Amino acid sequence: MHTGEEFFNWSWPQYALIAALIGSYLVLNFANRLPSMTAFKDFADIINTAGGNIILLALLTVWSIKIAMQFFYHLLGMPPEQFDKASSIVTAGITYVQGGLSGMFIGALIKTLTGGKANGAPAPDTLKVGLVPAGEGKP
Repeated sequence: MHTGEEFFNWSWPQYALIAALIGSYLVLNFANRLPSMTAFKDFADIINTAGGNIILLALLTVWSIKIAMQFFYHLLGMPPEQFDKASSIVTAGITYVQGGLSGMFIGALIKTLTGGKANGAPAPDTLKVGLVPAGEGKP
């Protein structure tokens, strides 16, 4: 059984990925093939829709669940001698991972799925209210 800590070790694949990203940027920059600011703005506008927010929040929710599982595997791999009544860091960590980290993204995902506007603009009011003056409308 692993403790989950091997997920945090950096080795050559992570460094190779970062080097490839930097190298790609430099090649595109010197070849004048980088996207224009208009294209980047259009891409950002696509992400700032309800569908884009749902995809982004779903990915962040999965990522937070992965972090929670890593934390629990780390706790399971610790020797029992390290736990005592004074080690409240474990319960604080579990509370943070369960409530704060996961709840933040899941709550935002549920809010987005309810049909509200993605950019924070209020939804149009469809309630029609009419006032009847006192004394009118009675037979």
